[in-house]
Amino acid sequence: MDGRPPTQADVARLAGVSRPLVSLVVRNDPRVSPERRTAVEKAMADLGYRANAAARSLARSRSDLIGVVLPGFANHFYGELAEALRTAGEERGYVPLLASIAEDADREVSAIERFLELRVCGLILVSPLLDMATLGEYGQVSPTVVLTRNRAPASVDLVHSDDRANGRLVTEHLRTQGYDPIVYLGYERPAEGDSSRERRLGYADAQEAAGRPVQVFTAARHGAVPEPVAGLEELLAPGVGIICHNDRVAIAMASRLESLGLRPGVDVGLAGFDNTALTHTLGISLTSVDPDVAAMARAAVDLIDQRTAGRVEAAEVVVPSWLVERDSTRGNVRS
Repeated sequence: MDGRPPTQADVARLAGVSRPLVSLVVRNDPRVSPERRTAVEKAMADLGYRANAAARSLARSRSDLIGVVLPGFANHFYGELAEALRTAGEERGYVPLLASIAEDADREVSAIERFLELRVCGLILVSPLLDMATLGEYGQVSPTVVLTRNRAPASVDLVHSDDRANGRLVTEHLRTQGYDPIVYLGYERPAEGDSSRERRLGYADAQEAAGRPVQVFTAARHGAVPEPVAGLEELLAPGVGIICHNDRVAIAMASRLESLGLRPGVDVGLAGFDNTALTHTLGISLTSVDPDVAAMARAAVDLIDQRTAGRVEAAEVVVPSWLVERDSTRGNVRS
């Protein structure tokens, strides 16, 4: 292990079990079978693994901690959601602990394991990269709520917007405003049911219903718009409507349009999602879908409350969202 201390992932590999099961053993959970407990404890001994003693001591004295795992803070949406979760948690007497994983699956697992060692009373996972099986295992270890994905195992609760409907809504708005063609610029995270996929599908639904072509182009994962976007450049002309996966991609696209002498709301239509502070950047006023992060945060904390009170059935909360129309889609005045 190159001199580094062993981790729960190392223990899981040696014992031939899942990482969530190692967390259960560390927490002395009675649901673990004697055979599996013995295998995990032997692997711990062989590797010299020791759970963080200070963390375990803290865990025994606290039952109001909620572990919040976020993809990162480069996207303004996650920062605004983190603040909403902190506020909602504190209003209910919880102490939210935040971990930022920089869109890294291994760091995501490590953050979850650290929180479980602290015996948090629940986990809130924002746009997790975990597969369904691993999500389900963590849901059996601790009350778990997933935000911005619309699919999860029965052991995990969901809070999200109706992103597919929102994709249709934005597309129909641009069409009503006279933009044609309408294209979609985004990226797709690999997680099942992620908003990145649902928004794109909503756009495609609306285009197909109107008998118009579905034209999807790819931006970089972290919002940058490459120059040029393959296949998109020839469409960047007066009258085009551009839907972006989020406000960050939209603002990057606005910079690209400016370099081409095209102005959102004057020459082209431009819209995003999340209604973050970025909607008033670079001198433009960006049309965007507001997902109501405060309501999402309150719903997530409520679901943790319900699970800790004994609810076992899966729950799903679809938070209403709405389109905030601004100057960037005020109409194709050149049509």
